[in-house]
Amino acid sequence: MSQAYIPACLRNLPKKKPLPRKQAIKEAKREVIDQAISLLRDELRSEKLTGLLMPYQRGYLSAISHLEQLRDEV
Repeated sequence: MSQAYIPACLRNLPKKKPLPRKQAIKEAKREVIDQAISLLRDELRSEKLTGLLMPYQRGYLSAISHLEQLRDEV
């Protein structure tokens, strides 16, 4: 009894196919860009930027829109 018991319903499950390499890389890029966008939006909503001038807020919004365009190109 060196093997652990596996119920019958779990014995013959089909194996999950790994994603092709290029598709996995694209998904990883999208995930990183999405994380960057969410961090910028969180910082923009935080209390840190309430006292900043409008150009700084426009810069954040511009950076978010550029990241969204990059995400759409990927």
